[in-house]
Amino acid sequence: MSLEDLSPESRDELAMLARQLAENPATRKDMLRLTKKIRPDMPIPELEIEDYTHSAVQQANNRVEQLEARLRERDAMDELNSRRNKLKAKGLIDNDEDIDEVEKVMLDKGITNHEVAAEYWRWMQQSAAPTPTGYNPSAINKFDLSKYWKNPVAGARDEASKALNELRKNPRPIGL
Repeated sequence: MSLEDLSPESRDELAMLARQLAENPATRKDMLRLTKKIRPDMPIPELEIEDYTHSAVQQANNRVEQLEARLRERDAMDELNSRRNKLKAKGLIDNDEDIDEVEKVMLDKGITNHEVAAEYWRWMQQSAAPTPTGYNPSAINKFDLSKYWKNPVAGARDEASKALNELRKNPRPIGL
């Protein structure tokens, strides 16, 4: 690219424009970057220092973020271990294998508290008392059936009279 075909006034005008762009703080960096695009081998210390500083600061920020992430992870693990140890200290679990089961219950049931999950897990582990099968004769032993065998009407009347007297003795109203 040559400027020989331009008049001296046109060259002076281009030179003045380039100078204005170079001296204006708002356009200087853009002009330098465009110059670097056209002539990549041209050293421009102002841009090189800025780019180097920017990359160094970016690397430092990345390292700080990584360290912060590791610290957060370590704090989370410490908190988790603390919660697990509290379960052992309170006697909600017996061994480390139980912790895995409790945490599985936490995930399955959406429970966020270790203690609540451990209590729920322990409750689930307890076996229910078996229901008695067959006939329970204890209810029939409450009544003396000999009166009913002799005279059923008189036995029923006597039982009704006892119940009525019991209701009359009690000063509280029924249902309270």
